[in-house]
Amino acid sequence: MRTSGNECPVCCRTQGVELNDIRSAIPLGLSFEDRTHSADAVFVRCSACGEFAVTDQDEVNLKSSRVRSAWNAAHVSALLREQTVRNLPRFWLRCGMDPYGLLQRTDLAAIDINELLTRWPRTIPQRLDRTLCNFAQSSKRAGVQLQLSFHDTSLAFSETADEAEYIIRALLEYNYLKRQNEVQGGLIAALTPDGWARFDKLTQGTSLPENPVFVAMWFGDADEKSNMDEAYLKAIQPAIGQAGYRATRVDMVEHNGWIMDKVLGDIRLAPFIVADFTGNRNGVYFEAGFARGLGIPVIHTCRQEHLDKAHFDTKQLNHVLWQTPDELREKLYNRIAGTIGMGPHKPSAK
Repeated sequence: MRTSGNECPVCCRTQGVELNDIRSAIPLGLSFEDRTHSADAVFVRCSACGEFAVTDQDEVNLKSSRVRSAWNAAHVSALLREQTVRNLPRFWLRCGMDPYGLLQRTDLAAIDINELLTRWPRTIPQRLDRTLCNFAQSSKRAGVQLQLSFHDTSLAFSETADEAEYIIRALLEYNYLKRQNEVQGGLIAALTPDGWARFDKLTQGTSLPENPVFVAMWFGDADEKSNMDEAYLKAIQPAIGQAGYRATRVDMVEHNGWIMDKVLGDIRLAPFIVADFTGNRNGVYFEAGFARGLGIPVIHTCRQEHLDKAHFDTKQLNHVLWQTPDELREKLYNRIAGTIGMGPHKPSAK
């Protein structure tokens, strides 16, 4: 644990913050106690932002006024906190650099700050729902009383204490929370049956985790078909299976309907989709955009040499870059486990 300079690089608070050095070039699976390398990254535990990791260089970048002017710290803080509350593998927060740099760890999910910010809920109803989910995840079981502070803005997807108070009191008015007691700067409340029902609806929906994951990708021309089939059969499909999900590719499923009806229907039901932009096919852009419009998570992958021709609007997103099927399988599995979580099916063999 550092003895000085314990300042969160995102929210800049010092109270309730713990920073621990972590090392690069650690063999996969090596425990913290076994490390002997020099430190070049830090693991942050912050009462506002939750838990995440940054390299030493990105820690400096995140604190610079020029970099901070490009994004809202309250938004980043809330999104990092949500990952911790959901108990998913903590983010390795990157600041515009290659997402697979020095840190070789399976317990961290690499994500660029710009991609993270695309997850921010844009409307008040969306913030109410995401806040309710945070409270439900914090409750663990029915009847638990939560002490909710209006100053804990990240838990309520808010930028100010006034906004956090509004969101919490709105959940009371919707009968999703029941007030137990008022306290200074907040209140004590518990989720109601209506609140649990809303949480269940939000987390189950039509995109059930039991449903197949939709894979959008180029099927390959005469020269590339065997390579793309290999990428799917030896990398994408096994990685999805290893994470506890099932994969589907529309050209490999027998059906009698219109092809696009099948495609759109499968996307609507998918818990998430994997979109591989190798070949930069228009159909992949369309299918990924359709999923994003529905609020379905999209994992972007691309063979390294094809990224230069990617469209500007998506090139800024954090792609899983690969050159061989083995590399794609490992990276895709880590991304799924880190940002989506393990699925309900028995994981397939590695």
